[in-house]
Amino acid sequence: MESFVMLLKLKCTVNNYAWGAKGEASMAGSLALDGGHIPNLDKDKPYAEFWVGTHANGPAHVIENGIALKQLLATSPNLQGKHENGKLSFLFKVLSVVAPLSIQIHPTKEQGKILHAKDPKNYPDDNHKPEIAIALTEFELLSGFRQHSQISEYLKLYSEIQELLTEEEKGQIDNLGSYGESSSQVLKLIFSRIWRTPKEQLQIVVDKLARRIQGQENKSALDEIIVYLFTMYPGDVGVFAPIFLNYFKLQPGEATFLEPNMPHAYLKGDCVECMADSDNTIRAGLTPKYIDVESLVEMLNYNETLLPKYIPNELEDGSLLFTPRGIEEFWVQEVKGPAGSIYQLPYSESCSVLTVLYGTATVTVGTTSQTLNRGEVLFIEATHSTERPKVNITDDFLAFRAFTPSPRALDSLSSKHLVID
Repeated sequence: MESFVMLLKLKCTVNNYAWGAKGEASMAGSLALDGGHIPNLDKDKPYAEFWVGTHANGPAHVIENGIALKQLLATSPNLQGKHENGKLSFLFKVLSVVAPLSIQIHPTKEQGKILHAKDPKNYPDDNHKPEIAIALTEFELLSGFRQHSQISEYLKLYSEIQELLTEEEKGQIDNLGSYGESSSQVLKLIFSRIWRTPKEQLQIVVDKLARRIQGQENKSALDEIIVYLFTMYPGDVGVFAPIFLNYFKLQPGEATFLEPNMPHAYLKGDCVECMADSDNTIRAGLTPKYIDVESLVEMLNYNETLLPKYIPNELEDGSLLFTPRGIEEFWVQEVKGPAGSIYQLPYSESCSVLTVLYGTATVTVGTTSQTLNRGEVLFIEATHSTERPKVNITDDFLAFRAFTPSPRALDSLSSKHLVID
């Protein structure tokens, strides 16, 4: 006997942060318009983030009846798997970035609880916020500390920075990259000194360094990034960030995983993001928002990050599955294919949300079906059976499905044999 499974279209939220692309240039904004989430696009207004989830800062609602998805899940536990907890444990976003986001990190669960208890205004929940970012266009970012030996070279090349250090700290520059874990302690000493420098002194050195680079005829790629940040945030300590952090570009489809306490800043481009259901961000530069240098320098992971790109799993049907290890709140599946393709979605013991970036498809479970177009978002009930949602693609299609993996799914990841039934 075929079952009735809830497939509910959702109305979601757009945030208009200043770093977002404006009007039709914003992928986040155009998706929201095409999907019926907003009535129009203002050509002079930034549309930075399209949010899909139950977080209080951007809650989704069921289009059919206007009920908040969070309220529906809290009162209808049968819509979720046994391992889920009456809400979505993740937050899914589409970002359109034209100006740098803040230099930032996200706390661990333990740190999130401490920050929220101490300062609930600036840390609005007590959760951690690990996140994965998947590029939709060429996407530029800073993420993780460079090799320490390279940082040492750059501190000498951009020698103006040394004016912010004591003689003892200057003497430690050659030790970066030389002593394993001790090298991370040296980096913490130097980085903390620079980021704790009083604003007036910082502005003088930032200006001196940036203007010297501006006067050079032949600029390196790193020079160009420093100058770019200086034009956006003159005098800001974040202008120094590319000297310390890896700069790289993700091509469409490539991803990076940002674990707790990993420093990062997005610079340009469009991406999708999925993270634990949290908005906890510790900022320390390139932002007019609240800055918490003390928390950042104490919590930062100062180790080298040698490979900031994340490689997903490829399932038997060719779709990609992003399963960051150690994270229980979310996995992300890319569903992509030409007209005529058919997918059966795995891990249907979890509820999920499917966000369509382009194309058309019909999702069917049992006797229930919904046709989806660009910008539409579908909540898919957990099936509690072997019956799996089927996606029939009628026009070239790209969508991302986010869900909370069950213990069975997590066990399969640990055994390096992903089950897909």
